[in-house]
Amino acid sequence: MNASGDFLASASPQTLFGLRVCDLGWNATLGLAESLIALRGNRSTLGFLDERTTLRQMVDPAYRSQLGRRVLLPGGGRAFSLLAKARHGKPAPVRFSATTFVPALLSFMEKSRRIGIAGEDTGRIEALREHFARHAPWHDVAVVALDQEISQRFDLVLVDAASLAQERRIERRLALVRTGLVIMTGAGLSTFIEGRFARAVPKADVPSPQPSFA
Repeated sequence: MNASGDFLASASPQTLFGLRVCDLGWNATLGLAESLIALRGNRSTLGFLDERTTLRQMVDPAYRSQLGRRVLLPGGGRAFSLLAKARHGKPAPVRFSATTFVPALLSFMEKSRRIGIAGEDTGRIEALREHFARHAPWHDVAVVALDQEISQRFDLVLVDAASLAQERRIERRLALVRTGLVIMTGAGLSTFIEGRFARAVPKADVPSPQPSFA
């Protein structure tokens, strides 16, 4: 079961391009993601509404339906913000990306969690596992072996997929995996295995490793 409908009903939703997105600040969004991770019996999928996903859903009804079952965070760059403003009369709310959101979420969660990383490129997945194990060493970060029976339980699964076709294959393979939350990161984690750091987000918007629930 995906909790996107109930989640958005209580998460100050707004509509962008006909899809409901979570319209909250950083701390509140990270706190809600953590609460979804804790609901292991009510699995949810989180994704980012950016230029790529917006254009694809306009011409692909099946993909649009798929996005409608996810918790969507507004993303994209300046072009996406301008397009949203032209279409809806106001810019996108606080923008998120896999590059900024995933490391912030891992730092935000003080309790040790079992984190799985899934993808079809084993070299990339292992490099990402090593990166996030260093970034938040109190979590147990493991590779999800898609070519084997997956019997392990995860609190959170990160999906690394260079294309929508890969994303769909991986999502089908993870259908029976026990987890609280799956995050579709696209190719947004590439920064961490190319030796570059993510673009800094203003301190006023990004929480410190010590979460604040104010």
